[in-house]
Amino acid sequence: MKKTLIALSITSALIAPSAFAESSKIKQDNAVDETILITSNPYNQSTDEIMSTVSVITRVDIDRIQPKSVAELLQTTAGIDIASNGGPAQVTSVFVRGTNSTHTLFLVDGVRIDTVTGSGGASVNDIPTYQIERIEVVKGPRAAMYGSDAVGAVIQIFTRDLAAGEYQTAVEYGSNNYVFAGVTAGISHGKGATTLSVSSATSDGYNVTANEYPVDDDKDSYEKINISIKGLQELNDTLTLNWIGRYDDGEYDYDGNSSYTVLAPSQEYTKHLLSTGLRYNQDQWSHGLSIAQYQENQKRLGDYPAENETNRNQVDYTSVFSVKNGLSYNFGGQFYQDKYEGTGSFDGKSRDTTSAFAGALYNAGALLTELSLRYNDVENVGSETTYNVSLGYNLSDSLFASVNYGTGFKAPTFYQLYDGYSGNENLALETSESWELLLRSTIADVKAELSYFHLDFDNLLDYDYSTYSFANIADAQIKGIELSLSKNLGDLTLSTNYAYTDTEDKTTATQLSRRARHKANVEASYQWEKISLNGAYKYQGTRFDAYSNTSLSAYNTLDISASYQLSEAWTLQVKANNIFDEGYETAPSYVTPGAEYYLQVSYNHF
Repeated sequence: MKKTLIALSITSALIAPSAFAESSKIKQDNAVDETILITSNPYNQSTDEIMSTVSVITRVDIDRIQPKSVAELLQTTAGIDIASNGGPAQVTSVFVRGTNSTHTLFLVDGVRIDTVTGSGGASVNDIPTYQIERIEVVKGPRAAMYGSDAVGAVIQIFTRDLAAGEYQTAVEYGSNNYVFAGVTAGISHGKGATTLSVSSATSDGYNVTANEYPVDDDKDSYEKINISIKGLQELNDTLTLNWIGRYDDGEYDYDGNSSYTVLAPSQEYTKHLLSTGLRYNQDQWSHGLSIAQYQENQKRLGDYPAENETNRNQVDYTSVFSVKNGLSYNFGGQFYQDKYEGTGSFDGKSRDTTSAFAGALYNAGALLTELSLRYNDVENVGSETTYNVSLGYNLSDSLFASVNYGTGFKAPTFYQLYDGYSGNENLALETSESWELLLRSTIADVKAELSYFHLDFDNLLDYDYSTYSFANIADAQIKGIELSLSKNLGDLTLSTNYAYTDTEDKTTATQLSRRARHKANVEASYQWEKISLNGAYKYQGTRFDAYSNTSLSAYNTLDISASYQLSEAWTLQVKANNIFDEGYETAPSYVTPGAEYYLQVSYNHF
């Protein structure tokens, strides 16, 4: 697969400057004020009203931090562990509040992107941060709203959202011969607008393992092209049509990490996401109907070639009715079908998941209450009714307290059910109970949030060595605290967060794998005339690794970024990751990249 920047050049030529001559105030459906949450519930509450722990990462944050992957960006959030088999192109796991990586539901513009192969989960690093407008992280169980996988958190990625006439181009060069180029533009069409974004990234990479096997002694390169489109059209005063599309195409090398590996392994992939929907708003009613498809194609090269394709077709309906006395209701349903085709023993397998939900929110000023209930039916696996109950109270103008209780579940994947060697068709749903106490305050201009959380898991899936197959043989308990603080001091902004997470595998009486008890982040940003400076310190404590039965050492890293406004349109950015070249592992035998440096130039018409 040979990729160049031709696609970017063609797109730049097609989006001529004349296309941006019109001035429009129209924004797309998800372009709301940054304090309004879309993911937590359907009522569009502000972050001060949400009764669970939330984090919002905006486009301003992304430009300030200058991350090179979604995982790097999420790591600045309290209570998130990252485990990677090397650099940003390699397999990466995201653990939220000590839960499994498969216990976090990832959405892109409202569409599920988890997979039914392997143990499940989502490959979020395939989405470039350049194409992201904002990320909402809602912690705690949200299965009453989203169904399977929404156990530890829901993380929703919203792609770029430019007004008509706005555009941006960027080029970047960095360590390991990293080359990036991107263009994003907002185009108007009557009472509507569309944002188109195209980007490309290549890197020579580095040797992601430190083993002595000759076939692995090489640099593990990667390259990818990403295309994103998002738009809406007002059909009349009450009805709006919207559409979303993504195409991700790439390949990366990785190491076999075995003396038996003969051919250097690599993987090619293509992914596409398509969604369209109608939104109806009138007086106290709102209705939304959408259909979507998400597809992944993966081709593994090397000693064990394989080709896999997974398809998900999804239909969603939701309605919200608001009453003037502070009471709001919501109800709706979801249907999606997963299908697998490929070289696996479960070729041709498919599964339907159907759910119906209802909820209510009561806002009496100082008192807030919320109830959600959802019935889920997973074909050939089982059914589960999940619920969430929240109670919040404004103790004063500057202090808010809440308690949140909920249940969740995760369905087994096709691999766990039907693999010819280790599958078990009698697997049941993993289930969980979770509760959280939350305090949120603003005192002396210091914003603070403190939470205590407790989760219990039953019927967790694990490999049973007595039967050589997967089984529901594990239970776990997780508890911990999170603290976040931030304050603005004129041109200086300071923020910090700390998380203590105690995880226990009740079957083995050990900590859950690759999750640190102690995690902390400290960030400082300073704006002086045309110069912006940012520093981020990250601490990750020791982590037990179940697969190697060893402990991974604690580590500290310091990242520094800066930007200079060359003119009203031109911006120069520099980024240094891990400036002290700290050597550490997030997964045994896999090497992290060390110190890295990047330089970006962008032209912005906003």
